[in-house]
Amino acid sequence: MAIDTAIPVKQDTQLLTRMDVAGAFGDIGVLFPITIALISLNHLNPTAVFLAAGLTYILAGWYFQIPMPVQPLKAVAAIALATGLPSSSIASAGLTMGIVLALIAVTRSAAWLAKLFTLPIVRGIQLGLGLMLIREGVRLIMGRSAVLVFSNGAAVMGWVIALGAAIVLALLWKSRRYPAALALLALGIAVGLLAQWGKMPAFAWGPLPISFLHPSLGELWRVLPLLVIPQFALTFGNSIVATENTAKLLYGDQAKRVTVNGLSASIAIVNLVSGMLQAAPMCHGSGGVTAHYKFGARTPKSTYIIGGLCLLLALFGGAAVGVLHMIPIAVLGAFLIFVGIQHSMYLRDIAKRIPHLLIAVAIGLIAVVTTNLMWGFMIGFALQGILLVYEKTY
Repeated sequence: MAIDTAIPVKQDTQLLTRMDVAGAFGDIGVLFPITIALISLNHLNPTAVFLAAGLTYILAGWYFQIPMPVQPLKAVAAIALATGLPSSSIASAGLTMGIVLALIAVTRSAAWLAKLFTLPIVRGIQLGLGLMLIREGVRLIMGRSAVLVFSNGAAVMGWVIALGAAIVLALLWKSRRYPAALALLALGIAVGLLAQWGKMPAFAWGPLPISFLHPSLGELWRVLPLLVIPQFALTFGNSIVATENTAKLLYGDQAKRVTVNGLSASIAIVNLVSGMLQAAPMCHGSGGVTAHYKFGARTPKSTYIIGGLCLLLALFGGAAVGVLHMIPIAVLGAFLIFVGIQHSMYLRDIAKRIPHLLIAVAIGLIAVVTTNLMWGFMIGFALQGILLVYEKTY
């Protein structure tokens, strides 16, 4: 099972390298668009959101000893954005998810549950997530908000910006002097500043007061079927089982702490704390592991950098969204498409095993059509069972 195998990680004696910085921003195409939307549309407290994300990044990097991504719970975020749920409901979903995963971690049942996720199912989940990332990247690029309008009235379409971003990635992909992610981020911010020149918002410094959640049993029960159950299969399949698999593929022995039980405990703690802070529910994710690695991250230093940036954004309070809007939407879309392509390519190691390949492809296609990895997993689980019965019978 040696696809895209890990490059041996040398102990870096330098305090910080360009690749550390570049790799730190590999997953911003997932983290920032969702958090901006939750803050803007569901009125989550930006100080609470970025404080929780920053601390999680730093502590997860310290414990797991690899660049461990931090992402909002995607199914929860999607449903919350579509239905306009208040921050208390979103926080209650995170708290409930934390309780469920804490029980799994304490009873050490994660390894048993992980046996349901065979290699074809894991590859199918990775394919489905990759396709969804690509689709989301295209949606961001083609949306009206991706158009940059300069002060002289000139407008640049999102697809033009994305094409330029793709060229930058292609030209600098193997460069260590000018890491692709860092160069693309710097150029994107420069273009964004030019477009907003003269109409920049006032960036008031200072965190917003954090109000703690007062859990209501009624609300916890209400969000269980609405948000938590649809999220659970995605979290366990992608953020736990597939994340362990991806980390071991890319980082080898360096990822020895990345286990299904350790990830369950980590995500449980994160959501118990972020839920009480009324921040966004969060997880890790196999796509984020790929993103950080592909853009150069090899040590936890990358995680400390992005975590530190999140803590800085927490100090900006209400102006944090304005700061992030300096990054053109189309650039974030380009990040998503690139990571989605790379994540889908894990399918290669089962390409010659046709039954396994068909199961994985079925999971991926169902997941992207339904925008729900849970349905893909259920169909894949059924197909895997049929295959096992067939192999034992014949």
